[in-house]
Amino acid sequence: MKKILLMALLVSSLAARGQESIIADTAKQEEETVFLPLIYADRKLTYLTLFQGLGNLPPLITEARFSGSYFVKKNARNWALELNLNLTLRIHDDYSFPIYTPSYNPVFTYYREMPEWDNSFMSRVLFDHAYWEVSAGHHSNGQNDPFYKEDSLGNATDEIDLKAGNFSVEYLEAGISTFKNRKRDDIDYISNLKLAFRFYPSKWYVPEVNDLYGVYRFFGTYNIYRIPLGKRNDNFFSRSRFRMHAGWIFGNMGGYSPADVSKRLISEVTYFYYPEWLAEISFFAKYYHGQDYYNVNFRRTLDVFQIGIASNPINFKDFSKYLKK
Repeated sequence: MKKILLMALLVSSLAARGQESIIADTAKQEEETVFLPLIYADRKLTYLTLFQGLGNLPPLITEARFSGSYFVKKNARNWALELNLNLTLRIHDDYSFPIYTPSYNPVFTYYREMPEWDNSFMSRVLFDHAYWEVSAGHHSNGQNDPFYKEDSLGNATDEIDLKAGNFSVEYLEAGISTFKNRKRDDIDYISNLKLAFRFYPSKWYVPEVNDLYGVYRFFGTYNIYRIPLGKRNDNFFSRSRFRMHAGWIFGNMGGYSPADVSKRLISEVTYFYYPEWLAEISFFAKYYHGQDYYNVNFRRTLDVFQIGIASNPINFKDFSKYLKK
């Protein structure tokens, strides 16, 4: 009964802000692109999973991310600043439902639309429009104990303290996103491809992470917002989103080969469905393979299939009022 009550509380907090679908009411004029709605929709979402899923995660009540986004901009519609405060929790299926250590990942991002991309050679190779972005991020677990456990004599061992060991890294990321917007029955069907490179400067992370974490990373992400299948604008596919994400980790990783696919490849496939009766709330199914993204657990390789509920933290219709000229 305690597990059911805990899950009900989490679902209630997630659904409290559910309103309209994330892609509804995008740019209405032909000369406008969906640049601002797209960066809003593509940020990390608040979600919670139903238990640990199928795979090699420990028994969990849920994995939950609370992702609050704050945007800063003026009248221009071709740039934006975003601060995203990401907090991920794993609530273990154990007595008192412990959260051993959280995962903090705040990210500050600047976005800039690229009008020169339109009608260029690259717009014919990839998608019609593009924008670039640069980010600075922090990832830690908020702990301050030694990274490695100590033996009975107080000497450091080679075993990482997964519950209280200090883990902290900062990174810089630069990327470019290309996108295409197709309208049908006044509904936006958006395709988006993003390529990004991330770098962790050595002076910005705890020294114990050196040669273990992999400090150079390349990512590619493909999104389809509303799948353009079927004839009606309110069918199953028009309320769906499909996301494919892949990455490769470069640099030293504790002796793993530079070509070790099992340790260096990151892959994620997620399907979202937004039922009309829940508006902005979506159900999702996700498969993830790769380095564990949960703070100091990065030495673990995950293979897990999860289902859950996701939501945007704010209503786009309300948000769009501040985007208009």
